[in-house]
Amino acid sequence: MNADQVLESLGRFGTFQVLFFLCVSFIYMRGAWPVMGILFLGGDPGHHCQVPVNESISDIIPVDSSGNYEKCQIKSLLTNQTTPCSNGWTYGDEFDSTILTEWDLVCDDNFMVDLSSTIYMVGNTFGALCLTPLSDKFGRKWVILSFLWIQGAIGIATAFSSNYIMFTVLRFFIGLLNMPIALTTYVIVTEMFPASSRSFPSVGINCSWGIGLVFLAVLGYFIRDWRTLQLVISVPNFLTVIYAWFLPESIPWLIANRKFKQAKSVAKFAAKMNRKNIPSELLVVPDQEMNEAPGAGQSQEGLLNVKVTKKYTVLDLFKTSKLRRYTLIMFYLWTADSVCYFGILFATPQLHGNQFLNIGISGIVEIPALIICMFIINRIGRRRPLIFFLLLSGIMNIITIFIPTKTDSGVDLVWLQITAAMIGKFGITGAYSLSYLYSSEIFPTVVRNHAVGLSSFFENIGGISAPFIVYATSGTLTYIPLVLFGVVMVIGGTLACFLPETHKKPLPETIEEIEYGTKKSAPVTENTHL
Repeated sequence: MNADQVLESLGRFGTFQVLFFLCVSFIYMRGAWPVMGILFLGGDPGHHCQVPVNESISDIIPVDSSGNYEKCQIKSLLTNQTTPCSNGWTYGDEFDSTILTEWDLVCDDNFMVDLSSTIYMVGNTFGALCLTPLSDKFGRKWVILSFLWIQGAIGIATAFSSNYIMFTVLRFFIGLLNMPIALTTYVIVTEMFPASSRSFPSVGINCSWGIGLVFLAVLGYFIRDWRTLQLVISVPNFLTVIYAWFLPESIPWLIANRKFKQAKSVAKFAAKMNRKNIPSELLVVPDQEMNEAPGAGQSQEGLLNVKVTKKYTVLDLFKTSKLRRYTLIMFYLWTADSVCYFGILFATPQLHGNQFLNIGISGIVEIPALIICMFIINRIGRRRPLIFFLLLSGIMNIITIFIPTKTDSGVDLVWLQITAAMIGKFGITGAYSLSYLYSSEIFPTVVRNHAVGLSSFFENIGGISAPFIVYATSGTLTYIPLVLFGVVMVIGGTLACFLPETHKKPLPETIEEIEYGTKKSAPVTENTHL
């Protein structure tokens, strides 16, 4: 029973595939909320030291070089000396309540909101490494749904956090579950479409993430209390309860795990929805295949001549010159894509203008970037679009530092700064999506899982670093992070020039194919004479 032949017989984009794609797109869309929700949950409405009764703010609060009130200093009228705030802070009215205003995470504690984001990203890393593999054992559907429901419960509990530590610890567990949900959702999307039409849904699913950012901006705009917002972004997880009855399990996973009866049931249901007839021979399971245990099937040559398959490790990625070069470049690209993507998002509220509008625009620009990717990757390949998107993102982010807020004549240029940053976001979105696709095609089969798994580790390292890079340059150096991310992207675009084109080329199976460009037999087996 061949999974891809069964999927091909169902058609490419029938009713079944469209409804399935929309269902899992909702799961992927709401995944943006726990990641980026901290921008509003921990938003800073502006603050300064609390002014004593009967005192004037202009007399008590010193002014900085930009003409703004100092955030963390108060002046004594007796000594005319400035000292740190001692009676609390007064906050602006952009938010009703955030964790920053409720727990006074300002001045000496102003790093704590970004620390919470970093700890969330650490949870992402552990979840990707430790929980994602559970979907190979227990199936895609039930891992996704069970993690969604557990995450929803933790999210609701987070809304009732009594202190910063409780909030941050619960956010760690939300992140621990969010990455396995996202990765497993991505896997089930790619598995439920035949190989001939897989690139469209595998890239298109990322559009739902951008839509999620737009919805988050709208929710943040209308809900200015962080506890209410946390509840609103957590409860939708439980809408997926109805998925327990009609969301199908992955057909390839069912076949790979010898669950042929369930695979036939899903295939027949899909065929009925698409008004297709599956050839009966595709659903026939040979007796030998039916009786094999999952993972069985290693051949034997007589009783004394046993064929032993060589085991590959992560170290094999670095033993040959070409594969080592590809590996190091891809690790850099995954790290760069992640640190720049999340860094640009975390830096967006610091840009001038309406932060809710800025976040919404940053989500909107992702959609055309991904649509363009879907259409050009099958026409001109992978490498040239990847280089273009990397360089576009790098250059547009670098030039933001050269655009003044106002001209000498007083013309407001904030719109131009934000436009350049959003074009940079457009570029990194395309580059990020293509890096995922590239990694699935450039590495040989014998080490592909090792390579993609380690790439995901570097991706999460970038995500962990992003909040602190933004924090370290916050305040007076608002645009420095964008310039730093731009330089990282330009380096990535240069390195991508040394990658091979993978479009319309068969997936490499052995390391020798990478090194010599031919299907040269690899020394992957040895005969042991007992």
